[in-house]
Amino acid sequence: MKIDMQALIKEDASWFVEQLKKVRVFSVLPDSELMKIVGQMKNYDFKAGTTLVNQGESANLFFIVHEGLVEVSVKKFFFWDRKVATLESGDFFGESVLVSNSRRTATVTALTDVSCFVLLKPSFKSTLNHNALFKENMKVIFARRKLQLKKA
Repeated sequence: MKIDMQALIKEDASWFVEQLKKVRVFSVLPDSELMKIVGQMKNYDFKAGTTLVNQGESANLFFIVHEGLVEVSVKKFFFWDRKVATLESGDFFGESVLVSNSRRTATVTALTDVSCFVLLKPSFKSTLNHNALFKENMKVIFARRKLQLKKA
């Protein structure tokens, strides 16, 4: 099922903004900026077992898990996958390549049927460039996740 974001905004925008504020990284943004982001997001559903992103690929998408569970893993020594994290509703991924302009640093696979809100790179970058606190929060998260992947 695909969610019509425009209809959702029109129907109950304040509810959706409140939900987005629960995602820690977005909690620093004013409601007006959150409304702008919501209007640019799309919702996608993935079946359990589907790979959402592959380590090493180029990327232009930022994901927020709406429902379900995903597993983050990294490939070590070309053949060995190591689980790094399990993400659930309200967690996000894909920020590292959008902040650093690098390639995907991990593979993310749906453990259950998953619904994600997806934001394109230009929208994400615009938010980074227009909100210093959001940008600083993303840098902290990026550094923490980079260290987590290095230790894996």
